[in-house]
Amino acid sequence: MTHTEEVQHYADVIMAMIKQDQESGQVPGDVCSWDELDESVDTADYYRQARLLGAPEGLREAVSEEVGRRLTQAQGGRWAVTWSRADGSSHDISRGTGYATKAEAEAVGRDYTSVHGGVYRVHAD
Repeated sequence: MTHTEEVQHYADVIMAMIKQDQESGQVPGDVCSWDELDESVDTADYYRQARLLGAPEGLREAVSEEVGRRLTQAQGGRWAVTWSRADGSSHDISRGTGYATKAEAEAVGRDYTSVHGGVYRVHAD
């Protein structure tokens, strides 16, 4: 199995476990990132159940990123925030992976402009 195939395989296995946990109410249905998932459950349990604990660190990280990407897509995709100064110059203030929900991106834009002034724009990434 190639690295990409391994990542897809383990992501499929973990997503099936997450879906079961969502159906049982253990994980919120609107969880939209690996970090947010970790607030509901111990994500290391997914690694254990998928038999990923002994896997190379790079593989676990790639699986986590893929699961996070899938969770984000399930909630409508990635959102980005662009901040503009009064002089018209613009800067992307999104984190590297963007934001899972529009509401999260809006909150970041509001917080940022309350400190730095200017205006923000939320857009699909």
